[in-house]
Amino acid sequence: MNYYEILGVSRHATLKELTDAKNLLAKKYHPDVTQKSGIDTTEKMQEILEAYTLLSDPESRKEYDQVTFGVQRIYQTFDLHQMKDASGEDCYPTFLTYWKAAERLNDLITESLPLYGKRQYRSVLDRLSKEAYDCTQTLKNAEIPEKYWHPESMNWLLYTWNKNRNFNTAYLLKLYDNHIKHKKNGAARLVIYSRQRNYQRQVRRLIRRS
Repeated sequence: MNYYEILGVSRHATLKELTDAKNLLAKKYHPDVTQKSGIDTTEKMQEILEAYTLLSDPESRKEYDQVTFGVQRIYQTFDLHQMKDASGEDCYPTFLTYWKAAERLNDLITESLPLYGKRQYRSVLDRLSKEAYDCTQTLKNAEIPEKYWHPESMNWLLYTWNKNRNFNTAYLLKLYDNHIKHKKNGAARLVIYSRQRNYQRQVRRLIRRS
């Protein structure tokens, strides 16, 4: 789910529409409100604030749109036959292979979040955990450290790789680090690092069951 979907607004939403959506969701999901009913929405609230913080900043939003929707175009137009031999089997992985593993991992995490603490969903969580573990192994085998698994990081890497598919993974990671260091201010870097750490916790929480 992208940040626009989190806030329930269109890609062309104005700042006022973003703010109104954030305030409405905050009233619904604020922990002070939901704790009375025994529901913990802390992570949901963090997700809402994270989406609003990024989209309400014009420069961050511009880059987010460029990468996020650029990635969608890459995925839609990429010739999958380039990755297959005559037998139809994958003959070698590309960065798209790793991006797809990270994307699936994110889907599994999103699917798992509302299931924690509910006994009737233990078997479902176990299944999600096993699949998530397989995704993490694909990423680890590609020597992509955990801190890069966040969807935004992987989207940037795929977007950059598509510009020059001769870039290997190690070089892509170096480019990403330089991008964050030189193109982001201190506050923006802190947000990114916090987001990455939170995502790593979510990943570990899920695969711990496998």
